[in-house]
Order: sequence, then C-alpha cells, then structure tokens
Amino acid sequence: MAIAIAVILGVVGILLLWYGHKIWQSLTTGTLRGEPADEIIQLPTPRGPLAPDETVFLFAEQFVGTVSAEGSSHTTGTAPLSQQPVSLRDQANRLIYAVLVDQYQQERLQFRIGACDPTMMPPFPHKAWGLQVQRSDALSSSPLLDCLNVAFNVIYKQRGVSSTEEDSEKLWISLDELLDHILRVARAEISFWKREGVYGDLCNYIEEALVARGYLHELPRNTWLERLRSRKLQVNREAIEQRQPAADELHQRLTEFRRDYGSAQTQQVADDLTQPEEEANQELSEWTAPIDELPLDDALRMSIYEALVSLRQLEPSGGGR
Repeated sequence: MAIAIAVILGVVGILLLWYGHKIWQSLTTGTLRGEPADEIIQLPTPRGPLAPDETVFLFAEQFVGTVSAEGSSHTTGTAPLSQQPVSLRDQANRLIYAVLVDQYQQERLQFRIGACDPTMMPPFPHKAWGLQVQRSDALSSSPLLDCLNVAFNVIYKQRGVSSTEEDSEKLWISLDELLDHILRVARAEISFWKREGVYGDLCNYIEEALVARGYLHELPRNTWLERLRSRKLQVNREAIEQRQPAADELHQRLTEFRRDYGSAQTQQVADDLTQPEEEANQELSEWTAPIDELPLDDALRMSIYEALVSLRQLEPSGGGR
C-alpha cells in the first residue's frame, strides 16, 4: 500500500513539474515547443515628410546629442537610430525649440520680449523679462504644433478675443502659458498610468505619433512577463534614413537662426545644436541693458528651459522624468 501511494505521489509530482515547466515556458517565451516561430514583420512604408519635432526625435544625434549610459531610466531616452542614451530634458527642450523656430521662419508665429516682475523662483529667480508669442497665420501640422494650435484657440477663447483681430494686446501670450497648455493637450491622449513627467510625456507623445506613421513599430508582447516590462520598438531604419536630407535642411535652418538672432557666445557655437539648454548665457537672467537688445535665440532657448523646469517642479517628486 505504501509503495502504491509513493508511486502515485511520484507520478503526480512529475506531472506537476512538467505542467509548471510548460506554464513558465509560455510566460517567458510565449510559445510552446513545436509551435511555428513568428514571421518576419514587414514594416509599412511611411507617407509624407517629417515635421520638425518628428525630425528632431528621430535624428537625436544631430539635434540633442547623446549622454552617459549611467543615467536613470527616468531621465534618459534612446536615440532611435544609434540606440544611444539621450537626455529627456534636452530632447524635450529641443523639440519645442525646433517647432517654434520653424514657424517663426515661416512667419506663422511672432515673438516679442517684454519686461515683467521677477518670479523669485528657480531656475532664474531674478529674470525681469519674458518672451511672448502671437499666432499670425495658420500653423503647420505636426504633433506638437497641433497641440500649440489648440493652446492658442483655448487661450483666445478664454480671453474673449478672435485670432483674426489685429493689433490686440490679448493676442500676445506668454510662452510659459502656451507650454502649459501644450502639455495638457498632449496628456489628454496619454493614459494616467503611462505618464512619466513633463519631459518624458512630451517625448513619448512624439514617439506615439511616429509609431502611428510607421517610422517606428511596436513589437508584440506575447507573454505576461513581457507585458510587465517596457515596450520595445522596432526602427524602420530604411524609411528614416531616407529623410536624412530633410534633417540636414532643418539643422541648417536652426543654425542660421542662431547666427542671425543669437548672442556673440551663441554664434561661436551655432553649428552645434546639442549643447544642454541650461548652458544658455546666464547673463540673460540678470539683463540690465534695454530689453530690445536681448538676443532672441538665447532668450527663446532660456524661456523654453525655464518654462519646462517650472512645470516639472509642480509635479509630485519632481515629475519623474
């Protein structure tokens, strides 16, 4: 009797081990032995040109630069082509900078710098000037420009002013208010559980647009364990590399803007767009000369940096990324 019980328990144990192995195999590989392997994924052919923000994201090495791999996953992203780490803060700053300069060069946006009271808040507590923006023509279409267009419409409606009016002070909006609304519009399409802070959300918003257009492809996550991890994206390398001339053209236009409207310090390094925004001319934060002598490029970059830092400080624990 004892022998029979031992045999039965042994058989049950073997069956449990075999079944457990199969379950673990399905959780970690998604397929059981003998099942056919997944077919090679045929990536779609993207249509239409890349917008400035999409170009900056895909060609991060040219516009953002890479950083040390020692950074936290909450502060670094990945350059699609080289798979090198990039600073999410610098990437978010450059995305905004590229679309604003692009629309300014097309005379769809106007900038002006005016005096204001110091905020006494970091990162530039004593800065007594602010940059304002006005929409002077219909904006081009891109992920962030679509958000900017909504931001203008919302603010103009709140102010009870039509965008067709001329010479109205109400048409001028501070850059920090616009960026606040851009972030709200972008986050309306991001699940609460997927939010990763100001910088991460702006970068992820562009990434989602590129997935939808076929420049990036989200790999399937077939197993339970894979679903717990961050998603993996396949780069449509051939399609992206075909857009290299457009990236070079955008780089040239941004460089020309820095040479035309930058300080002497900025003009010396105009070709290098990868410098961190925090290294903008610190003398601007305590500018004492006439406001109209402020170099526009430096003022724009510093204003973007200040606005995003301020938004991040309002979030719990510094806003994650």
